[in-house]
Amino acid sequence: MNRIGRACEVEIGADAMLHPLLPGSHFAHAAEVRLQRRPDSAVQAYLDIARQVPAWFEGLMWLRNTGMRLLGMKHLGAIRSVPVQAPEGLAVGDRLGIFTVRALTGDGVVLGDSDRHLRVELSVELGPGHDGCQLQVSTVVHLHRPFGRLYMLPVVPVHRRIVPQLLERYARRMAAPGWH
Repeated sequence: MNRIGRACEVEIGADAMLHPLLPGSHFAHAAEVRLQRRPDSAVQAYLDIARQVPAWFEGLMWLRNTGMRLLGMKHLGAIRSVPVQAPEGLAVGDRLGIFTVRALTGDGVVLGDSDRHLRVELSVELGPGHDGCQLQVSTVVHLHRPFGRLYMLPVVPVHRRIVPQLLERYARRMAAPGWH
């Protein structure tokens, strides 16, 4: 088991919300971190993490959006463009930043987006820990067309780098005095 605040890559387990989406996927990744205390909800953990995305990553999103718009594809917006608190009455089908809520439980949320080239699903799940709480972020991508494979070439290494960094940053901030 990993130390509190230290993220590690893990398998998407059979009990994970995204496990049923693994067959036929072209990319699957999960990382988790132990937190000193439990967040208010999985949705709130996602919002807190999204708001702390570093500027360099938002710059990559801007490049992605600019390039995709030139190719006639959708502009997703900025990862950080999420509310501070989970909206009252948040439900499946609602937008939350760049994603649509696909599934929602007390301990987990699945967010996703699709276009003609790929479908991405992201889950944030809270689990028990003997001295805190486990937080796991998982991603599963299904490609629909060859362009999706090309699109994923730069995405995969960046994703594998940024997710553990974001989890560790979140764990440090949650442990800091005065963090909500």
